[in-house]
Amino acid sequence: MKKAIVGLVVAGAALVGASPASAAFESYSPSGKMGAWTQASDTQVAVEAHKTGVKGFANYYRTTDPSSYYTLWNKTGIVDNRAYSNKGGQVTNLRACNWVPDNDDECARWERG
Repeated sequence: MKKAIVGLVVAGAALVGASPASAAFESYSPSGKMGAWTQASDTQVAVEAHKTGVKGFANYYRTTDPSSYYTLWNKTGIVDNRAYSNKGGQVTNLRACNWVPDNDDECARWERG
């Protein structure tokens, strides 16, 4: 019994000392045809098509330039194809959008990290 308790204390101490994991956040266009998420400790954005023939993008804000958003396009129209942003300042807000040719794009609400 003593060995089990010591093992739990050591394991618990290791967890307390570990740095917190960065929780990535994600967004899906209203129809779910495009998805976007953060990765690399929220310093990079990925956008993926979930349906063939759909083109779309992700809009996102970074801590390094909080007054204007960035746009990451995925124009291939190929299902499961992903586009990646460069790594940069931490992403604070994110949304995924379907591109509609007449500029009436279908965008999700902004997700905050």
